[in-house]
Amino acid sequence: MDPSPEPEPLDLTLQLPRDTYYQVIHTLRGSLPPPITDSPEDLVRRDNAAMAHVAALLPATADEADLAATYVAANAQAMECLRLARKYHGDPNFILKCTAHSANVMRQARATRSLLQRVQAERRKREADNAATDRAAWTEYCAIGLMAQALGRAELPAAAEPPPPSAPAPKEEAMPKADPIAEAEQYALNYPQRAALIRRLGRVPDDVTFGPPEDYLVRELVNGRSPVLLALDQ
Repeated sequence: MDPSPEPEPLDLTLQLPRDTYYQVIHTLRGSLPPPITDSPEDLVRRDNAAMAHVAALLPATADEADLAATYVAANAQAMECLRLARKYHGDPNFILKCTAHSANVMRQARATRSLLQRVQAERRKREADNAATDRAAWTEYCAIGLMAQALGRAELPAAAEPPPPSAPAPKEEAMPKADPIAEAEQYALNYPQRAALIRRLGRVPDDVTFGPPEDYLVRELVNGRSPVLLALDQ
């Protein structure tokens, strides 16, 4: 009888979003005030309200989810301070302390929400540019791979190399751009196998079957130290 096949390695690009939201909601639960009563039903209602609040802020990345949860926790803490001030209305000093702390936490909550909105605006602006979106996705992919490798996890699967353009510009007409590192990263995004081969050899290999990049691009591919180019060493 043939042995059972080895399970395929876990794709971290699919698992990380699930783990991110798992961590976010459990961290948030530990930061929230207690529910209205000690009943299990009220605990569920509190958690459901917190999840709905986070989801209403429309977090689309791990960074946005963390900011959204931070805002929800701070807002809940500010409201809890106001509740305590009303509960112990016979102690003027306690009321002042609770009210001041509530105002301070509320300012922090609003600042966090403003930061979240700025982060989301930058993301939407980047998403409107296909090249910027591809570059950001590749950088994130490489960062995940480097961190996973540092933890001894399975490496991410190699990205498939896209087909070459149908009508490449003649080599003599290509001119260096203002940011050669960015152009080298874009080349690595478009042609990861070619870029990895050039970086490993330290030059363009002999008898290549593809159009070699410009000399300044080769230098950046070989010597660059950005996360995107370091990921080629894997």
